[in-house]
Amino acid sequence: MPGEEVSQAKQQLKVIIEAYLKDSDIQSVLAACDFADLAHSGITRKSGEPYVLHPIAVSCILAHMRLDADTLMAALLHDVIEDTEFSKDEIGEKFGSVVAELVDGVTKLSHSSDKEYNKAASFRKILQATLQDPRVIIIKLADRYHNMTTLGALRPDKRARIAQETFDIFVPMARLVGMNEMADNLEHLCYQNLDLDMFNDVQTALLETKPKRCEYQAVWEQKLSDLLKKYNLQGRIKKKNNNIELLRHFVKNEIDLNELSHSHAFEIILQSIADCDRLVEALKDNFQVLQYNDHIRRPLPGGNQSLMIKLKGEKTTLSLTIQTELMRKAARFGVVLGENAPQACRSAIQASMQNLNTLIDSDCAKTTFSDLLDYLHQEKIWVYTPHGQLHELPQGATVVDFAYSASLFLGNHAVGAKVDGEIRPLSTPLHSGQVVEIITDVLATPNPDWLSFINTQKARRALQNLLREQDIDEQRLVGQQALNRALKLFHRSIDDLSAEDWISVLEWRHLADKDTLFEQIAVGDLLPQLVANHLFAQDYHSQHHETSDRLILGTEGVDVKYAHCCNPVLGDPIQGHLSRRGLIVHRSRCRNLLHEQHLHPENIMPLHWQSEEIDDVRFSAFLCIHMTMNDEQISDLIYQCRKAKTGVEMVYPQDQKTYVNIVVSNRNQIAQIIRDLRMHFGFPRIERLNMPTAQPEVAKVS
Repeated sequence: MPGEEVSQAKQQLKVIIEAYLKDSDIQSVLAACDFADLAHSGITRKSGEPYVLHPIAVSCILAHMRLDADTLMAALLHDVIEDTEFSKDEIGEKFGSVVAELVDGVTKLSHSSDKEYNKAASFRKILQATLQDPRVIIIKLADRYHNMTTLGALRPDKRARIAQETFDIFVPMARLVGMNEMADNLEHLCYQNLDLDMFNDVQTALLETKPKRCEYQAVWEQKLSDLLKKYNLQGRIKKKNNNIELLRHFVKNEIDLNELSHSHAFEIILQSIADCDRLVEALKDNFQVLQYNDHIRRPLPGGNQSLMIKLKGEKTTLSLTIQTELMRKAARFGVVLGENAPQACRSAIQASMQNLNTLIDSDCAKTTFSDLLDYLHQEKIWVYTPHGQLHELPQGATVVDFAYSASLFLGNHAVGAKVDGEIRPLSTPLHSGQVVEIITDVLATPNPDWLSFINTQKARRALQNLLREQDIDEQRLVGQQALNRALKLFHRSIDDLSAEDWISVLEWRHLADKDTLFEQIAVGDLLPQLVANHLFAQDYHSQHHETSDRLILGTEGVDVKYAHCCNPVLGDPIQGHLSRRGLIVHRSRCRNLLHEQHLHPENIMPLHWQSEEIDDVRFSAFLCIHMTMNDEQISDLIYQCRKAKTGVEMVYPQDQKTYVNIVVSNRNQIAQIIRDLRMHFGFPRIERLNMPTAQPEVAKVS
């Protein structure tokens, strides 16, 4: 009976909260539960069960984390404003303004007929509310988790859409606020609903190999126990359920089914950081170490602290997470711990919140949503001030990005920096764990050249705003000086420019005069390096231009080439290397690009595609399939590619692998053909290569 189900759910909640809340808070939570029951009376979910069971379940999830009464009440009432006739004011009158604000924070917006706009506006609102009170995102994550556990009543396409949204937004958001246990649970459910066949294959493989894995784990556990005794270390050894980690590596194409049984994981919880360090030294003395990362001094997103070490055994590998009890708790629950979390955890989450705050500066909800997705999925680094304050920055961020992250004053008056005690220029790329001290001069002003190596929106907006405030004559002078510096790459100066050169530039930019060009450079609307490149790059080579004015923003009329060392494809994150041969486009993580950025950061610039969906362009991409194929399988491979509208230039088996050169329109097509081929050939590992390998004398051509 529906009434009996609701009564049982209420009783379950009551039992949980009686273990830690005081009597008055218990009564308040139960009153909110009764109110939610009344508000949702007669409403059912897609499964047919009473709707109120959902908010009660969300509240139970949070009660297990021992959240406060206001959070539990808000969880119980989180759909009341959105789905019933009751208003925020009525909730405030009955349960207080704090609860009303929390409920309003998680309430979706639906004022527009544009569903995409409503979604973007809702996420922007959640961001704003989270910055005021982090409990908003805690409630939202618990809400999404329960929804993910009850997708069975929905159509497969809707399940997949919700799972993809969860994977793209809520999983990284949970990690950002340190709720890694919640993130793991959500990620597991995402894989299950995005590709059930793949998920079942992995689960079957894990089940079949469980006896063997348990046998190996017992051996590892005994070795670790003996080591703790030998070095007089007091601690707990705990088997770590690394199924989600294995699943993640499998989905990312980093391992195949055969490797699942050879990877194991343990946690070792010790009494102090000093004990953690001692254990690592003992492990290095007694085992072969494959990998080691110190995330105590350099925390992961969300402030997750531990020492992580990977060991090699006879037939298996072991991943060890070494931390104190408080670190382990903080890694699981993060922001939920509040002031009880370690300082590193609180500092990391605070730094992330500050970055989220910059995302809502835009008045456009869709822009905010797009920026949020970019931010959640970009690689991040952690950099410190001399006083130990942590700042979160995107990978590739420079000293100037750090300066503006620290304060507007430091950014506007920076003249140099000490990085780990050594003097470095403002264009220096930073790495996790570095300590940065900004050197300032109150008379110094920002340089528009900085825009060529700035990587954060916050720094870019701050700099452009300041440049636009300059006097018009000062703007023209600054723009002229910046162009003069850019021309040095080609051993030229402004005085060397002929009348024909100026006509070429002004026609290219559709401008009436040089002063307007200088103004555009001064305020950051035009990079001076592109002007120099437009004028003189062709003087240094005789190759045919690969101008890509319709592919890459801001490169109209510029000689653009694609680097053969990494072969970027439409949709890849990209950066440009300005050289005398033109603008060379690299994938952002290309080793050659990173090397050049280290040597000459002033010649590296961020690039963005005009669109990620342009049908009439073709790019070569290179795959390595970790299996040997016979002629029949190769023919099948070519057929599968053609069926997916993917061209095949070459297929050749070599060294127990099969190499495939394909032709695609964009990055998404590469991801899709990899998924299709893995599914078709039994989930072998398939990796995308930066460039083709040396081919044997005989290769099959499609």
